[in-house]
Amino acid sequence: MKKLFLTLFVAFATAVLLWACSSSNRVVRFPLVGASNTRMLVFEKVELTDTATVLTVRGFNDPEHWIKVSPSIHLVAQNKEYELIGSKGVEPGKELFMPEDGDSCFTLIFEPLPNACSEFDFIDADAKNGWRMYGIDLTGKRDVANPTGLPRELKYTSKEASDTPEYAYTFGETTVNIHLMGYREGCVTDMVFPVNSMFEGQRSIDVEIDPATGTGSVTFMQYGTGCAFPVVNGCGYGQFFIAPNETVDLYVNLAYINQTLQYNYENYKNLAIKGCWTKGSVYDALNNQDSEDVIVLPDSLSIGELIRYDMTADEFTGALIDFYRAVCEHADAQKSGSWAKEMCKADAFNTCLIFLNQDFRRWAERESSVTADYKHDPILPEHYARMFACVDIENPWLLMNYRSEEVAKAAQKMVSGGYDDTLACWGKARGAVEKAYKNELTDAELQTMRSWNNSFYADMCEEILRCTRKSIAKSSKYLEHVEDIAPEALFQAIIAPHKGKVILVDFWNTWCGPCRKAIKEIKPHKNGTLASDNIVWIYIASETSPIGTYSEMIPNIKGIHYRVNETQWDYLTSKLFDIDGIPSYVLVKKDGTFSLRNDL
Repeated sequence: MKKLFLTLFVAFATAVLLWACSSSNRVVRFPLVGASNTRMLVFEKVELTDTATVLTVRGFNDPEHWIKVSPSIHLVAQNKEYELIGSKGVEPGKELFMPEDGDSCFTLIFEPLPNACSEFDFIDADAKNGWRMYGIDLTGKRDVANPTGLPRELKYTSKEASDTPEYAYTFGETTVNIHLMGYREGCVTDMVFPVNSMFEGQRSIDVEIDPATGTGSVTFMQYGTGCAFPVVNGCGYGQFFIAPNETVDLYVNLAYINQTLQYNYENYKNLAIKGCWTKGSVYDALNNQDSEDVIVLPDSLSIGELIRYDMTADEFTGALIDFYRAVCEHADAQKSGSWAKEMCKADAFNTCLIFLNQDFRRWAERESSVTADYKHDPILPEHYARMFACVDIENPWLLMNYRSEEVAKAAQKMVSGGYDDTLACWGKARGAVEKAYKNELTDAELQTMRSWNNSFYADMCEEILRCTRKSIAKSSKYLEHVEDIAPEALFQAIIAPHKGKVILVDFWNTWCGPCRKAIKEIKPHKNGTLASDNIVWIYIASETSPIGTYSEMIPNIKGIHYRVNETQWDYLTSKLFDIDGIPSYVLVKKDGTFSLRNDL
């Protein structure tokens, strides 16, 4: 062991000495990364000599969590691999635990890259989800504001249009064609496409990316203007607005994530960076604005600092109004364009509505003088009325926000108005949409909606009902019915028909992002290494999964499906199994014994 340690020490010391003695050092600070599958790393410095390539790396993770540098990690340049020959501050193959600030610095030393090398890749090919960072620039000449692959007509188009964007009161199929700029095969392991809308909340759509081209396409029903987010490898690449019935090309800048990480360092002068651009949307001018025009609130404007645990509802509402007015004053004082100011104000207003809708007093810091059984007085319709009195509800910017759902939620809690009242229609429409997705909206309720001030609401709900009923009919053959089985007997009734087989039971719901991701990841194995008549896949969801969404999804999930009621779900997850989150898995062996196995 001592001999091995001495050999490793000599190798490392030799690498450091040769690097230090070289006379042709070249240093690149914060090199731009073309594409990456991780946000755990930033290259603070690359030092190139005739004898070594030295990377100064910042590693990020939650405090007390760890990262691991694989011994097989290497660089690739000009189709040749360059091996790791030394390290400092981290031991390859061993966990590096994060300090309290979640930021650790270490050095990796590789074989020397060629002098003419303009970029290189950083690859851990041995691990399934190993780090892969491509196109690391050594020239300092890469144009971060206009990445390669961005159509010429979208470059330098940061000016506001003359017309204010309007909310689209319509519905229909929308298609988004996705182009990943800077894509290299292996850098994208997962992509989803969440779409936020006023009446539906958030829907998450899985995207299949062609591994050869880095392109993909999604088509979905859309009801009203939506704010969408391309999420690649769990990281968001900005936001953009889309209207129903559009066919839009979306260009995603895969360099964005690493650039935003670099931006956190004061000594790094970042240029204007964007995560995505659109072409073909009525909202192109809004989506393609220069990111430098975005208004960032100073630390002094922190809404959380204004909220106390012991506030009355009146005081709480007053504090939110004060915050909103302070943000408006700050936005008006900036040199940004009018659109950026309006979006900043709308974001602040919707943030206030979140605080009201969820009564954030509950999570404010509690003073020692506040008793544990302290009761908050309720948030009443008049408190919402005070908040809405601060804005013009006819201002289209109010709904041009990724939190527009909060407007409809708040409107639901207002005192009911007439059918010509915009706020009343927003609130009632959201409730009607919820019932339509559950197939609970009646013909009488739909007929009443016909008298509202905009036919959009009734037409939208009628279409949702039609799609929901179509999905239910299509999925009926995939769904097992257990409504009449007592909770205590339910699990045995579910597994009994498969006696003598191995059963994997997946507890999930349609609204659970990690659930959907896990189902997607296991899908190829069902037809591959785990394809067997002796393995049974069972999926149990609760009634919190809207029947319309649920019925649309399960035909594409191979297995046996159960949608249980609240009492059955509570018994299975709380009494039979100690399940504190989903997805969760129960493994049933051939002899019928079973156990919770979230280590699978």
